[in-house]
Amino acid sequence: MIMKLERNPDFEILRSSDVRYEHLTTEVQYKGEPVAQINQDKGKENLELEIFADLKDAVLRVPLDDFLESLRLARNSLLSND
Repeated sequence: MIMKLERNPDFEILRSSDVRYEHLTTEVQYKGEPVAQINQDKGKENLELEIFADLKDAVLRVPLDDFLESLRLARNSLLSND
């Protein structure tokens, strides 16, 4: 399932079953590049955020408000799946 922010479609939220995790995860992408992933392996009250920072010679700059909104959308999507 792919969701996009209404005000900034460069952000995509993908809910998936990543083999590295026991439960569903959500990944936040910006312009097609993964920037963060939320997992619920420690329970819905203890969600973990993994920020991808494998940037060799580049600086990742994203609009802060849109990034925060995408994280909220990703979190809510993950929690709504029972």
